[in-house]
Amino acid sequence: MVVVDTKITARTERLLIRPLVLEDAEDVMLMRSQPEVMKHTSILPSTDIEKAKAWIQGSHNLDNCWNFVVELLPSTSTPPAGAPRVIGLVGAVRAPEVGYMFNQNYWGKGYATEALKAFMPLFFDHFSGGEQGRFEYAEAHTDPELVASHNVLDKAGFKLHEKREKDFENPILGWRDTLIYRMYRPDAEAVSHTNP
Repeated sequence: MVVVDTKITARTERLLIRPLVLEDAEDVMLMRSQPEVMKHTSILPSTDIEKAKAWIQGSHNLDNCWNFVVELLPSTSTPPAGAPRVIGLVGAVRAPEVGYMFNQNYWGKGYATEALKAFMPLFFDHFSGGEQGRFEYAEAHTDPELVASHNVLDKAGFKLHEKREKDFENPILGWRDTLIYRMYRPDAEAVSHTNP
């Protein structure tokens, strides 16, 4: 079972990135219940808390899955009543593949870019050898119509690597193309620029 060490966290000006735990199930279910959030995933929207718990537990049972949640740091303003503690997810869904998902109420505020930028050093540090392996790059898969996601990846330092045609069957949209974005390990990128 791969449960992320609770001491592994990252902070930005606005966000805390911390390991995903079973107690996050209610906030994860809120995200998973939003049709627009789930539209480009392989999972249909659901309000079933048990499915959210099973998904969290399942991610802990995979060796190549390393997931974190995104929380807003306390600020001078009080969050509205009923606001979720966890506003998003970021992590290695199937390393070296990374991804993110945010509650729709927090879209368009730059949180995804901020969280992904903070997560990537954790990813490269964790997957730098040893028992979990080493990856020279991380990649993110996105649908060609998700322009906002392309912008997040670009701003976080990923570059478009390839387009795969009709390689993903979405339960709502059918067969879809996939854009593959990559970010290379900083030291690997330095080596590739110095070698002819």
